[in-house]
Amino acid sequence: MGVRVALIDLDLVYDQLIANGSPPDHSTWLMARRNTATAANAHLDHGVAVVIADGSFNLPSDRAVLREHLEASADLVFVTLRVSFAEALHRAQADPTRGRSQDPEFLSSHYSARHAVLAATPTTDIVIDTERTTMQAAAATIARFVGPVED
Repeated sequence: MGVRVALIDLDLVYDQLIANGSPPDHSTWLMARRNTATAANAHLDHGVAVVIADGSFNLPSDRAVLREHLEASADLVFVTLRVSFAEALHRAQADPTRGRSQDPEFLSSHYSARHAVLAATPTTDIVIDTERTTMQAAAATIARFVGPVED
């Protein structure tokens, strides 16, 4: 479509912080979200039209950190992807790069803990069921929602 896009993976930002000696706890996730916003700002300052921050921004507090550290002119669109536990486990176990999420007990516990959070997904989110929607259809849905992007 001719639009400059950048992708920031929150998990990789977190992993980099851990590799640099940060403790693997909530404060590091907070720092990772701040660093994601800072990186998004840098991309936007350098002419990137769309920055995708891939990661968990389901909790209001997670979103607040992102909003607080983004430039005021940045428009935010949140996309919540949904998938059943069975399919998530299947995908994780088929992907050798996935760590703890390959463990059924860990993933089940994670799903149980996130149930209430996902049930409270804001109505302003774009919600996509990744079991029933192809990547192309999901991208088209997001593009329609966002509308034309000025480059």
